[in-house]
Amino acid sequence: MRKALFLIFILIAISCKKENAESSIVNEKAKVFKSQSEVIKRRDFPLKNLSKVEVLSYEDRMRWDRKITKKDNKYTKDLVVDYKLNFDSTKVKEKVVLNSVLKTELLELMSQDSCKVVEGLADCYMPRHMILFRDKKNRIIGYKELCLSCKGFRESKNLENYNGFCFSQMEELFKKAGIKYFDDDYE
Repeated sequence: MRKALFLIFILIAISCKKENAESSIVNEKAKVFKSQSEVIKRRDFPLKNLSKVEVLSYEDRMRWDRKITKKDNKYTKDLVVDYKLNFDSTKVKEKVVLNSVLKTELLELMSQDSCKVVEGLADCYMPRHMILFRDKKNRIIGYKELCLSCKGFRESKNLENYNGFCFSQMEELFKKAGIKYFDDDYE
């Protein structure tokens, strides 16, 4: 009798632990950025002379980018050279300058580490969005190009290690900023 009660107690304890673990995983995946209190690891942003942040949208750059040198290809070339875009900017469909609230939210998203493990990478890269960081002279001092569907990105060297953001949160921020062109719009 004691063994049966002990066995029942163990089974109940295990099932409660498993249920708690599963619910915390679900909550972690569904987490939406609301405020600074959700930033897991806050760091100083490396671009001290940042003046303006722009978000660009365009069709899959891998399909139309032909501005390539002999030593580079579409996947490895520098996307910004001499503070300017190094691809055909006439292909940009939308360009939005972030207001101060969205700019702060973006910097906080990039400074967190909440989604490094939760969202895995796909085996593709079809970038359709780019975040440009500009200084007071309107020069591009940093960038992050994103493929929201593949969960991949490329970035300037000064923004390395600022990639713990959730792609779903980044997409929500783009929508708040007024970007309307996303992966599902591509044919």
